[in-house]
Amino acid sequence: QFGNPVFYSDATRLEVLRAAHVGKAKLFVISVAEPEDVTLRIAETVRKHFPNLRVFAVARTRQHAMQLMDLGVHKVIRRAYFSSLHLTREILEELGDPPEKARDILARFQRYDEQMLLRQQAIHRDPEQLRQSAHEAAKELELLFESDRESADKPARTPSDS
Repeated sequence: QFGNPVFYSDATRLEVLRAAHVGKAKLFVISVAEPEDVTLRIAETVRKHFPNLRVFAVARTRQHAMQLMDLGVHKVIRRAYFSSLHLTREILEELGDPPEKARDILARFQRYDEQMLLRQQAIHRDPEQLRQSAHEAAKELELLFESDRESADKPARTPSDS
């Protein structure tokens, strides 16, 4: 309708990707409502046959994100992640945190979570190591936010306090 070619077919099939001229593309985006295994098969096919093509993908879960990262997907976005962050910011503000404080808390959490995702991606095939990592991450986050609460409770120092 808008003059853009659209291909409705099975993107796990190499002949479909070639017919869609994927080899001429600047990047490839995987955002399908199919089960995770379909997304992984698409990513695997594209990375194998078009190794220089940058691939972006939407993951359903954290585990799915790590599997896509294993396949060499360049950028993975977790489907519910950003909406969850947005909702959390709204909740913090509703509970009385100023907007700038809520944004700061979430930015800090997001940085921590992205670092943790990269660390866990390296061990995610070992369920025991992944479980231990998740347990340690939960404790780290608890300590981080407890430290934030304690600093917020302390009165600000003024030059005359010295």
